[in-house]
Amino acid sequence: MVNIIIIEDSEEDYKYLANAIHRYSEQSGEVFSIKRYISALIFLNEYKADADIIFMDIELTDINGVLASEKLRTRDSSVALVFVTNFAHLAIKGYSVSAADFIVKPVNYYKLSALLTKLIKNIKVNCDDYITISTAGGFERISLIRILFIDAEAHRITFHLSDKEVTYSGTLTACEKLLPQQSFVRCYQSYIVNIKYVESCSGEELTLTDGSKIPISRLRKKEVMQKLSSYFTRGKV
Repeated sequence: MVNIIIIEDSEEDYKYLANAIHRYSEQSGEVFSIKRYISALIFLNEYKADADIIFMDIELTDINGVLASEKLRTRDSSVALVFVTNFAHLAIKGYSVSAADFIVKPVNYYKLSALLTKLIKNIKVNCDDYITISTAGGFERISLIRILFIDAEAHRITFHLSDKEVTYSGTLTACEKLLPQQSFVRCYQSYIVNIKYVESCSGEELTLTDGSKIPISRLRKKEVMQKLSSYFTRGKV
């Protein structure tokens, strides 16, 4: 699923853009989640760095889209940002905030379609790099390559990273859905491991490169062995 946020205070312009995205979804098969804000200030207050694409109207009533985007970039430097404007010359300001592109109102469906195809391709290339989790203090982006393993105790989920631990409230099943299946495997009811850091497998236990011992349940052992074999056969040691 591609998470899209639209910051647009015009009801008519929002519906026009949203309908065009829905049309693209029907034709491409891509699945989108769309959330709208009519205020850039409310958006900035609530944003948790969990969007894949942001469509930002430049001519907003509270603060303009360029200023809002400058503030956005202090907390999310990688989200694909697209300016939406009535005046093409205003979009040149997007270079200062690394905007991916701009579209002019009223939205031309075919230009939007080409843009979405390009952005989604880039998202899929990079989607395995990070995940974002909500913590007691706000949120944290976690680099997948730093995750050794994840364990769960009741509703307490702990990410064991190469340099620290990060804990938050949630379920391991929900956490598992965020992770690329080719790189992570749930080897026990309360454990998920990053296959990259598996050093050896002996009996009912995995040994990771940091010395951690992770149990393998009998019911999950076949899947674990298949994923280990597939991963290392690809040469990703």
